[in-house]
Amino acid sequence: MLPKPRLTFFVELPADQLAEVVQPAVLETLARRGAAISMALLDLGVERAAAIRAFEAAGIAVTAWVVLDEAQGYWLNSDNADCAAARWHAVRQWSSAHGLAVATVGLDIEPPHDDTVALVRTPALAAARMLRRSRSPEQVSAAQVAYAQLVDAIRASGRTVEAYHVPLLADERRAGTVALRRSLGLVDLAVDREVWMLYRSALPAPWGAGLVSGYGPGTRAIGVGITGGGMRSLQPTFARRELDATAAIDELRRAARFCDDLYVFSLEGCVRRGALAALCAADLRGQPRQAERLSTAWVRGARFALRAGLRVADRLL
Repeated sequence: MLPKPRLTFFVELPADQLAEVVQPAVLETLARRGAAISMALLDLGVERAAAIRAFEAAGIAVTAWVVLDEAQGYWLNSDNADCAAARWHAVRQWSSAHGLAVATVGLDIEPPHDDTVALVRTPALAAARMLRRSRSPEQVSAAQVAYAQLVDAIRASGRTVEAYHVPLLADERRAGTVALRRSLGLVDLAVDREVWMLYRSALPAPWGAGLVSGYGPGTRAIGVGITGGGMRSLQPTFARRELDATAAIDELRRAARFCDDLYVFSLEGCVRRGALAALCAADLRGQPRQAERLSTAWVRGARFALRAGLRVADRLL
């Protein structure tokens, strides 16, 4: 009999809302399942440190999910490598000062905040604009070196490193191009674990429904969602496609066909929906209700076309 897949829940809450997820019932449910969390470090304050200590005291491992101020791009990319390094050093000092274990550090690699919002709201216009102002090959190379040094520094502190990637990077790799790294600012890192953010809620049907099956083969860790929460600037777009408990369990079951490390965005969304207990108790080796064959075919076809387009873009940039 196969072991249960490992579950990690993302937390992306401001400090004054962390009490929502640091409740005895939540801690007990997570601990009983052996689940972990990855907490976005929106600040490095006393309240957040206390919340992490509460999780750790309950036997729940906490990953330090590194993010920046919105003015710096929020997510990590080729435009803010220096800010990312500075943030890591601040995180290390803060975690040491507060006696936090934090054995794993998560690097969230996505386009700058404003670009991501534009891509979600007006994808065609935003993509065209980003192609026109692509980064130079030298900037891409320098960012790769800088982030490799950051990964080395984190590992030297005795911690493991995981990266949270948008699925487009997988197509860039297969195409052997740099077009997405130049236009979106993505960085391709060698880390201990890659988590592919295959969020059904991020795309309309049929694309979103086929993400897990279309990108799942060959992955070691998959993130599913969205059950709620996230950045306020993106919530209006994703809210109408959020997953309830049944849909989230289906997505986890699809993902469990490909890998054993499963991530859910987000813990607060599950708690607000009253879905956490159901997700933690579910048999994730079971069969999902629907195979999503048509949506998977759409995604696979789109990936083939995307890779062809990336090769053309690489020659034109």
